[in-house]
Amino acid sequence: MLKQWGRVWAIGFVLWTVLAFLSAAGAHVYTASMGGPESWAQLLAWNITISFVWSLLTPPIYALAKRFTFDRSNWKLVLPMHLAASVTLAFLGASLIVWVEPWVTWTPEPHVSFLAHTLSRAFMDIQRYWYILLITQAIAYYGKYRERELESSQLEAQLAYAQLEVLKIQLEPHFLFNTLNSIAALARNDGPAAENMTLQLADLLRFSLDAVGVHEVPLSRELTVLQKYIDIQQTRFQDRLQVELDIAANTLPALVPNFILQPLVENAIRHGIGPRLAPGRICIKSRQVFDELWMEICDNGQGLTRYRGVVPPEGVGLHNTRARLQQLYSHDHTLTLEDAAGGGCIVKIHIPFRSSSEETITTHAHSSVA
Repeated sequence: MLKQWGRVWAIGFVLWTVLAFLSAAGAHVYTASMGGPESWAQLLAWNITISFVWSLLTPPIYALAKRFTFDRSNWKLVLPMHLAASVTLAFLGASLIVWVEPWVTWTPEPHVSFLAHTLSRAFMDIQRYWYILLITQAIAYYGKYRERELESSQLEAQLAYAQLEVLKIQLEPHFLFNTLNSIAALARNDGPAAENMTLQLADLLRFSLDAVGVHEVPLSRELTVLQKYIDIQQTRFQDRLQVELDIAANTLPALVPNFILQPLVENAIRHGIGPRLAPGRICIKSRQVFDELWMEICDNGQGLTRYRGVVPPEGVGLHNTRARLQQLYSHDHTLTLEDAAGGGCIVKIHIPFRSSSEETITTHAHSSVA
């Protein structure tokens, strides 16, 4: 703290001293042209004295300016506080300057009273407080701007990482191996089905590559991409996997993080449905609740507490999803996992409801996919 105040004082002293030399030079030219008695040494000493006093006041003003910054929500409270502080500190500085004036300028005591001289000096110097305040505010706003730029770059990096994770999941050797095996098996017995599955795989990869650099997409598009992934998985699991969509029509234009659902459905299939011998069911829901979009991914698998009552640690996909939500919405979101009442797991996501202006892609809402 003391080191920071010392740095602020040093910077203030240098700037105020430069201003003192300029003021003294201007006053000297003016008084010389008017035949005034003031010498260059007197003018310089006087202006440096004023600058020294204000360099002492600069650190506390800087601290106040940083502590009480102006924004749209608090300016009505901050403005009176700074007005009071500017009057108080200007009067304090003026009192000190007027007190030392006779020794600095080598002149006799002024004919006006100390109070009147101090008030006059304070009214002239009150602007100095606002100079410091405005400069500090400008520095603070620039810092916030750089911080937003940093957050934006981090978001870009996080999004790129998430997209790479999605591509990695989709291109994992066992995924492609099983998909291609399924296509080969279908080709021997059901040519149209094999062709359809090949097209679904190609579309899924195309959607993944086309969305590079996109932060948010309409829920309708997210569901379209997800459906292609589900179709491939249903070909693999056949009757063992049933996926139900319960999507409110008014949520289709809502913006959601790109590829937010696919890793969660992948987790439900891999950890919830995969280990089961019996058929599994996944339900994907969405609805608007006031100014929020609520989404749920439910499965009837083994649930979270299958490991001797201990919730397993989160994997890369879920951890990455949490990080992306934090980057996009800060604290204005929730993502929770809990055991379903009848068995299985429920993932709940709440994010701000914001609509997209682009046309929504047709999606079969409130439907069941066998």
